[in-house]
Amino acid sequence: MSEQTSWSRGYPVSESYPASWHHFQSPAHLRVICALMGVAWEVGPETPLCIAELGCGTGYTSHMLAAGNPNWQVIGLDYNPAHIAEARSMAAAAAIDNLRFIEADLAELDDEALDRLPEFDLITVHGVWSWVADPVREGVLRLLQRRLKPGGLALVSYNALPGAAGGLGLARLVRGPMQAAGDSTAGVAQATKLVERLVAAQAPHLQQSTWRRALLGEIKGARPGYLMHEFQTEHWRPSFHADVATSMATARCEYVGSATIDENFLQMSLSPAQRELWEEAPDTATRELIFDLCVPRAFRRDLYVRGLRRVSRDAAVDALWVAAAPHAMGEVVLKAQAGDAALPPLLIDSVRSALAEGPRSIGALRALPGCGNATPAELIALLIGSGCAVPLWRQPGAGADWADAVAAARRLNAVAAERLAPFGIGTGQMGLATPALGGGLPVSPLGLAIARLMAQSGADRQGRQDAPALVRRLLPPGPPPSSDVMAELESTVARLLEECGPVWRAMHIV
Repeated sequence: MSEQTSWSRGYPVSESYPASWHHFQSPAHLRVICALMGVAWEVGPETPLCIAELGCGTGYTSHMLAAGNPNWQVIGLDYNPAHIAEARSMAAAAAIDNLRFIEADLAELDDEALDRLPEFDLITVHGVWSWVADPVREGVLRLLQRRLKPGGLALVSYNALPGAAGGLGLARLVRGPMQAAGDSTAGVAQATKLVERLVAAQAPHLQQSTWRRALLGEIKGARPGYLMHEFQTEHWRPSFHADVATSMATARCEYVGSATIDENFLQMSLSPAQRELWEEAPDTATRELIFDLCVPRAFRRDLYVRGLRRVSRDAAVDALWVAAAPHAMGEVVLKAQAGDAALPPLLIDSVRSALAEGPRSIGALRALPGCGNATPAELIALLIGSGCAVPLWRQPGAGADWADAVAAARRLNAVAAERLAPFGIGTGQMGLATPALGGGLPVSPLGLAIARLMAQSGADRQGRQDAPALVRRLLPPGPPPSSDVMAELESTVARLLEECGPVWRAMHIV
């Protein structure tokens, strides 16, 4: 199964890339990043966005963006015909008609072919740059040059140096055994045994390697199919931020900031001594290199704009709206590069009470008790970074197309649950499409399956659901599990209903 073909350009094509939803690809989140960095992106709830996802795989992200936004046009491009066939099949099953998938090799698209595409407000290049050969990278840049609107955004994620340097030797070492194994499960098993022996032999370059942790199962959600795609491509190589920025400049795209929200705040990412070095740096390239030397991560999510214009940051952030996110009660912790920090109880209690009644603007939240000392940027970073709130794209119930948008989002959620998380089984991060967010709400495979059942059956007037009844409907055919397993599953579903149910209902997901 791991054998490559003549058209694969050195990338493993025998197994589809695992579907997952990443919230940082949503326009609502990227609008927050632009506001935080004081950069104009003039889009709103009624803007008919045109979005391209390059390297869309089987199209899950494109589906999530299109389903709840009937006035958007979303196009996914991928060179693997199996990916495109599956993406089109899922779109047809969910009856999403503002979505198109194109089989295209970016290395081969000429100017005439590019100009047949519409102009885009947003182009995402997630999980592509580090894994493809130079001709494909050049194709990405040509598309950005010709089809990204002036003022439009480009999101580019990649393995970054120096943090990803530890993966270079390991990837070269395990590529051969993984390819020779015949399928992804056997290949990962072979690679894992080899890495375990190296760790036991105290190989010093593996101690801080993210890829070592992934192969040894220390990173949640590192599935065999994902690991195969991560390690078996012949062209994988990480990049320095400055080199990516230089490439993006050829498309007249300027760096805005990180789509990882806390990385835009030095106090959340660097120690005082590190901040001093950052502030003394003579230019952006040097500052970003110092940042990448100091933070313990190997992946960057960089946001660019084609035509940078400045706006008032505080005013832009104050005008943003947020909604409550599923969250357990009790202490709220912000996990940032510089460490974990508990948010002030008065601030969190005030915000929770307000958002329980409905979405609020950041300006309105800053007037609440305990929130007055936070700047607009600090408050939205704390709320979104801690998972306590999510950025809103439009008000629930607003717009003439709201009913159609909700119906399309629910159709996609049902199809995704059936195809990607049958019986709630799976380890990746999924999403629940909703027009309120202009994309999806992150959810586990179990949550996706439960939300589907809730949307099908409804609830009583108080929104209550019976956890044992949902579990019985969730179970696959055959003998039921043991009483202990049933009790644990019912407890998990009951907790999910308590923490997520109110948010799902407020966003019209169920």
